[in-house]
Amino acid sequence: MKRNIKTVAIIGGGPSGCALGILLKRKGYDAAVFYLEKRPEIIVGESLLPAIIPLLRKLGVEDEVKSYSTYKPGASVWVNKEEEATSPFSFGGGGLPPYAYNVPRVKFDKTIFDKAVAEGVTFFPHIAKIELVAGTDELRLSDDTIAATNDYFKGQPDLIVDATGRSRTIARLMNLPTREGKRKDVALFAHLTNADKISPFNIHLHRLQEGWTWRIPLPDRTSVGVVINPKHLEKYGSTKEEQYDNILKSDPTLVKFTREAKRETGVVQYNNYQLITERMYGTNWLLIGDAAGFLDPIFSSGLFLAIKSAFTATDAICEGTDAAFRQYQKMEMHELTVWQKLVNTWYSGGLFTLMTVGKERMDTSFGRFIGPHMQRHLTRIFTGEAVYKTYSRGFLRFVLGPMIQMMKLGRLHKRNISDLAIK
Repeated sequence: MKRNIKTVAIIGGGPSGCALGILLKRKGYDAAVFYLEKRPEIIVGESLLPAIIPLLRKLGVEDEVKSYSTYKPGASVWVNKEEEATSPFSFGGGGLPPYAYNVPRVKFDKTIFDKAVAEGVTFFPHIAKIELVAGTDELRLSDDTIAATNDYFKGQPDLIVDATGRSRTIARLMNLPTREGKRKDVALFAHLTNADKISPFNIHLHRLQEGWTWRIPLPDRTSVGVVINPKHLEKYGSTKEEQYDNILKSDPTLVKFTREAKRETGVVQYNNYQLITERMYGTNWLLIGDAAGFLDPIFSSGLFLAIKSAFTATDAICEGTDAAFRQYQKMEMHELTVWQKLVNTWYSGGLFTLMTVGKERMDTSFGRFIGPHMQRHLTRIFTGEAVYKTYSRGFLRFVLGPMIQMMKLGRLHKRNISDLAIK
């Protein structure tokens, strides 16, 4: 049966919520966004993937994003303090642009918000209160929330979309089942000035003695984040600021890059950022963006997946059938699951092993055969294309499956994979 959807209440005015508002407005829906202007000083998700560029073009915002961002031509990964593997996005081939941007998130989020305003999306600066209709799977906006809209929806909206990010408003209200990642790492990050210069302006990822770090070059600052097992944190201090500052002063890799740096912002902490909601739609509600699922930030997939979900959700809403909503959920679950598998290769040491073997065996007949394929399809992890190309997925399954097993047996590599795992 086709649902009769004409009015949509979007809860949350971040990039996914605003993108959905833009897309639905273009389709002729009465869509309104509930939001609060208060935003954190800095927000994780500053390094974009090439896969997001076509979406920014469709929204009509790439030129503005480019004007205040740092051009990002690739990704650089350190297997250890001496071994670097750099992948220019152009090595990935495929159909994506060979670049992305490192963005100040406050400006980026405002760009999407302002675009929604310019295209006539209605905004209500209120916290929307949602209630569960007793004995049903249906949700409704509270009477005072409806009153705050001056009856914009002419009663209750036909569809309520949760775009509240990690607040996960509907999932918490309905106690929806979730699937958590195995790791419980903590991410601490801040913006620094006078840190070591990065050229070209790739995202740089380093293994640390404990955990790993990112360095993202922004126009006038460097975003430096540390992802670490919480069991290691207590020895660095009692507050997140003490912990962050002391990690930068004690880890040899971070000392090298930040010894002259000054922290210009507060320290932001994220806990348990691997969570997928296993039910993403119901009678009159839908989850998008981080409210549906969010992953470890290692491959910079978060903002891309959030905005892409707005496009996929728009298709489902326009189709309006239960089959379309089921397909939306299936696609979201598939994408999050595949991305999670790629994330796991980082922490298990599998990805580092492949990078190391690639360097060591390029002068052999096997290396000359497999090397170009390895380079292309590993690069596609960092562009975002690996998840969506059938051949890339199959190749990565091979090199991260049977090929890794051969490495474990010592046929291709003298090291154990566990030696390269993130502790």
